[in-house]
Amino acid sequence: MKGKRESAVERTLEELKCAARELGFDVREEELLREVGYRARSGTCRVGDRPVILLDRSLPAADRVEVLCAALADRDLEGVFLSPALRARLTRTQPPTAPVG
Repeated sequence: MKGKRESAVERTLEELKCAARELGFDVREEELLREVGYRARSGTCRVGDRPVILLDRSLPAADRVEVLCAALADRDLEGVFLSPALRARLTRTQPPTAPVG
């Protein structure tokens, strides 16, 4: 059973990376080095004028999925194809909007 779950997580990871690229992100999976004085973490940043999502390659796939969900949660996903399950997951990840008025 573990193999099926792992492959499902890998598929979700690939789907999220494709969606991020469609939204204009450069998605990089790298080994983020940790040295004395700083601790690099996965997340979004800008390199020049390009939005980038850095994913620590040493993180489990499930953690990389969470980083991507957080990065994409507040984006307009209307024009991006996502599986229904992933679209629902991203909708749940979005922060609540403030009441109008």
